[in-house]
Amino acid sequence: MGPKTDNNTKIRLVAAALKVLAEQGYHKTSMKEIAREAGVAQGLINYYFPSKDDLMFEVFQMESLKYAEEMQRIADIPKGEHFIRHALEVPKGMVNAYPDWHRLRYELFAIGLRSEAGRQKIKESLAAGRRLVHQSLDTFLNNDHVNKSALASIINAVIDGLALELMADPNYDIEAAYLTFAELLEAYLSEGRR
Repeated sequence: MGPKTDNNTKIRLVAAALKVLAEQGYHKTSMKEIAREAGVAQGLINYYFPSKDDLMFEVFQMESLKYAEEMQRIADIPKGEHFIRHALEVPKGMVNAYPDWHRLRYELFAIGLRSEAGRQKIKESLAAGRRLVHQSLDTFLNNDHVNKSALASIINAVIDGLALELMADPNYDIEAAYLTFAELLEAYLSEGRR
């Protein structure tokens, strides 16, 4: 097999794994079911991914790249009085647009904390989220008195927490939560600008 075929097979396996993981969750998913979904022999999955954890981490990483691309839309938002509110619309909308990714993210947190490799993947994911938020802060905030790294961590944690709220309770009022969060950020940043 050439590199292109190998890459196509790997992409197909990851897509099948995402579908099965999203439908059944990590613990109910078997490599056999993923192979069936991908239309390949189970041994081929084991060739590319020695364990279900390895496959899950690959699924998560590939989906995280798509998520990061979506988050880049924040850079296109005009900087102005309501920039924060408009910027927060992006992650809020992504909770509904990518529920499978969010569910997989929380499963990764639960599973990953039990292994060093998993902790590393979580650490990388959280760092990537902080970098995206920090980049957004850099585009509109020119204030040396605000610790952008700490603020990026807080924003990232709130975004994750609000997504988890909605995943756990589909009736959760995420609109009100994001509006309140935007108001808190606006108040904090306007105070910091004085």
